[in-house]
Amino acid sequence: MPETLWLSEGGEEIQKLVKRVASARRVVVVTGAGISVNCGIPDFRSSSGLFKQIQASHGDVVSKGRDLFDASVVFRTAQATRIFYKWMTHLREQCERAQPGVVHAFIRKLADRGQLQRSYTQNIDGLERKAGLEVWDPHCPTTSPECVPWQQAQSIPLHGTMDRLTCQLCSSSDSHNAVAGDSCSDCMSRSQQREQLGRRALATGTLRPAVVLYGEPHPHSEDIARIIGHDTRALQGRKRATHDVLLVLGTTLKVPGCKQLVRQLAAAPTTTTIVVNNEHVCGRVWDNIVDYQIIGCVDDWCSRVQRVWAAQTKITQWTRVRKTLPTNCSAKGQKVTGERRSTTKKENVNYVVDETVESQTRKVDHVVVEIVQSQKRRARDNDSIECTQPEPKRRRAELPMRRSARIAMRESIELYHQSLSICT
Repeated sequence: MPETLWLSEGGEEIQKLVKRVASARRVVVVTGAGISVNCGIPDFRSSSGLFKQIQASHGDVVSKGRDLFDASVVFRTAQATRIFYKWMTHLREQCERAQPGVVHAFIRKLADRGQLQRSYTQNIDGLERKAGLEVWDPHCPTTSPECVPWQQAQSIPLHGTMDRLTCQLCSSSDSHNAVAGDSCSDCMSRSQQREQLGRRALATGTLRPAVVLYGEPHPHSEDIARIIGHDTRALQGRKRATHDVLLVLGTTLKVPGCKQLVRQLAAAPTTTTIVVNNEHVCGRVWDNIVDYQIIGCVDDWCSRVQRVWAAQTKITQWTRVRKTLPTNCSAKGQKVTGERRSTTKKENVNYVVDETVESQTRKVDHVVVEIVQSQKRRARDNDSIECTQPEPKRRRAELPMRRSARIAMRESIELYHQSLSICT
């Protein structure tokens, strides 16, 4: 059974997993409706989710809320079809108003850092595109400048998207101004052309959101299978010295297609599989597949990883400045002895490590500014001395500088490891 951890309790094991995700070579993300709840879009299966809302409003038409997303039930009667289009229009309006949340920004940061192998989402809200990710759209014409080839796509919508409406008859796409349940403009134009030629009229299809319902075949299953196979081979072909992470966020793992996706991607021996959800979702069926199950808020988890990245960035900037600092000068430009220099090193380490991450970031910025200003003052002093004195020999003077660079490197590595231990 996967090891279960509670995010609210923290602990050393949680810190190790946060650092592992932050430093992973490649990360594959699988997301569900839980990541969009804080964006104003309800999930499906919770006590206040979409299924419960539908059942409370239309219990006389559908026995349970899930039936309104079942193709064998929705199109059985005209009344069920009208209710379906009504809820789809309402849900589409919610998706248009919603803005990306913490998890979407986290995935975008993974992509910017070059760590994102792919993001697979079960959501149909289209927030990944609003977050700036390159989203694969199988309905987009290949000649369009907005078309993203699957090889370059960063996000793959597994169940379609509400951004686009398609005709149930001819499968053509319509503009964003159309409403679910309207007649297809392409079907109507073809029928009118035939009538002008004296021929019989053609049937006209109805527009519906380009999403996949329960009980109907996926129109792009072969394309998605090709993408999943490519990512699986990429993870399995990596060296054992590197480690990759499969991160499953905000999903109950009850959809069969999503289950199979996680099983296939988690098969790589160098991949660590982590499931983060606000409730327990992994039982014995996930033995030897899921390594860790973390119960807690997905936004909190992603924020912890981003704080690690922020600490790494600040320490790297400070290290670059300290490498240029002479051995016999402190951060404020004062000369110090060898004994004082070792004391200064301990003070600098405690100065950063003993504070929280937020306070640490502000103080490191202050130290960097002081170091840069002291370097400018020394540069002006050296210019005035060089005007009156000949240039000394440089060979013996270069030795302490190289030694100081080694000392600064050791200090920076020690500071880096100690700061990571408190960032979560």
